[in-house]
Amino acid sequence: MSLKCIVFSSLRQGQTTVIAPGLLLVICLLLINITTATGQSSIKFAGVDTLVDQAIDFVYQKKYFDAIAMCDQVIRQYPDNPLGYLGQAGVYHIIMLNYRITQFEPKFDSLANQAIVIGEKALQRYANDANAYFALGAAYGFRGLNRIRKGEWFGAFKDGLKGVANMKKAHEMNPELHDVYYGLGLYYYWKSAKARVLTFLRLMKDERQKGIEYLKIAMQKGRLSALEAVFALIEIYYYEDRYEEALAASLSLKEKFELDLNWNYLTAKIYDKLNRWAEAKEQFIRLLKLLDESEFKAYSFLAECHFGIAKASFQLGDYRLARAELDQALALSKLYDPAKEIEGPLLDFSKVLSQMNELDHQLNQQARNEWSPAGR
Repeated sequence: MSLKCIVFSSLRQGQTTVIAPGLLLVICLLLINITTATGQSSIKFAGVDTLVDQAIDFVYQKKYFDAIAMCDQVIRQYPDNPLGYLGQAGVYHIIMLNYRITQFEPKFDSLANQAIVIGEKALQRYANDANAYFALGAAYGFRGLNRIRKGEWFGAFKDGLKGVANMKKAHEMNPELHDVYYGLGLYYYWKSAKARVLTFLRLMKDERQKGIEYLKIAMQKGRLSALEAVFALIEIYYYEDRYEEALAASLSLKEKFELDLNWNYLTAKIYDKLNRWAEAKEQFIRLLKLLDESEFKAYSFLAECHFGIAKASFQLGDYRLARAELDQALALSKLYDPAKEIEGPLLDFSKVLSQMNELDHQLNQQARNEWSPAGR
């Protein structure tokens, strides 16, 4: 699981998918790196760091409901602190985006709204606390991110502006908070990239390069967001067809994220774009194994993985396996329910279906050629 987006995410022509989550980890890690104070002058204080530390461990182990229970304990003990609500919203968001399911959306919406309301009140108590501004910016970013997924563009844009304003304020109060560059970098890049398809953004300045530079600062200097900035750059490079750079960045994360769903998916898609079919096939097979081990199922995700294997097999000349895998993909696609499943980070499922139908046509043509007199 990786931290992908605080406000805006990738949008190809006709694509309305979000890139994926992990803001919870940055917020929670901020809590771990605290010093015990004699008095509470910040939303971060020693009373919550042990609980949050345990929650993060659970998330990394994919024990999501243990992490949710830990965040719930923070909420019960500190109901006027936004961090418990924000952390719990983050876990639900991670589950939904990693496994492409909508199952926990009502819980996420409620918690994100609570984090914003309580975060606004926290600023009244801790007006000089950079962490309070950071957390509020993150809460607006979370809600905006989910609004993007639902196509609520204007609401997402407003949340984005509020999130960025609070992030800027946090950095102004604490210039050493280099992790802020992560959220700001994503905002600057994706609001500019989306300007091509969202009319109300077209008059805004193109700040894609600024966004990339900010993400590089986070990668180099961020205490907590360095790895997440690499994931963000991978997706930007993919979006810009800079596949060799995307692959180099992805492979730099292999040791830490080899069992991660999103890392395997991104790496498989990059190999596909580079026509490195053997590696793409291997990555999709590994990804299917990880999905099979999960309690959460999204038929569109499973179908896309089988299609990835089918496409790579076709290019490698293994037409029998390509047909078998494509048939599985087509069967799974018929079980797809858009009300229960979330689009993937790089390609809407309608585009995947179109590619599946194209491969089906190619395989049928291949079979006809083999059985024709000229092909015998």
